[in-house]
Amino acid sequence: DRVELAKALDKDAPVRPNVVVNILLSIVLGLGAGLGLAYFVEYMDTSVKTIDEVEQYLRVPVLGVIPQRTKSFTDGMHGPQVESYRVLRTNLHHAKRSKNLSAICVTSASVGEGRSLTVFNLACVCAQLGDRVLLVDADLHRPRLHKVLDVSRTPGLANILMGDVSIEDAIMATKVTNLDFLPSGKIGTGVHGLLNTQQMKDLLDYAREHYDFALFDSPPMIGVSDTSLLVTEMD
Repeated sequence: DRVELAKALDKDAPVRPNVVVNILLSIVLGLGAGLGLAYFVEYMDTSVKTIDEVEQYLRVPVLGVIPQRTKSFTDGMHGPQVESYRVLRTNLHHAKRSKNLSAICVTSASVGEGRSLTVFNLACVCAQLGDRVLLVDADLHRPRLHKVLDVSRTPGLANILMGDVSIEDAIMATKVTNLDFLPSGKIGTGVHGLLNTQQMKDLLDYAREHYDFALFDSPPMIGVSDTSLLVTEMD
């Protein structure tokens, strides 16, 4: 075994850190940790971000992409967001030729995602381009379209389903040419279970006969059973 004798501290040559080596190690370790963390976050993120991912996971075509911060077309159709609705309307026409598409239900996963705004603006664009459109507020829990159009919500869909009024008496014309509106109507007890009854089938038959598109604003899918009943009757 080898034994080295202790040496006295040389005050003129103190021990110093190797700055260059420490900086290089910090850069290498920092980059490695950052890349590893970024990869881990990306791996754990299961949200859908692109059109390709929507079509891959849901196995349905994307008809259009609506930008955020879109405003209602109540004061006229202008701005860059109008073109996104025209693209959506064009793709609906292509689908209409191949699948006889007339009755369309617009829904969302939860509240506050722009469902009512989307269906209203789409109806305005379709009507402006010459389609005969019936806009139906089928959200019997939180009706909103009558506020957008600034009209009364009665009589409407609920009254038709209860047999209180006829379809012709409940549908009203709007200020937009080619656009008629059927509000939600007076909400009664048990009316939510009538969305897949014969009265609804009669309304859809009437809409398919008299209009190019019948656009239904429905409740969100999560927490409400109405939409599950309604979509079974849609095109």
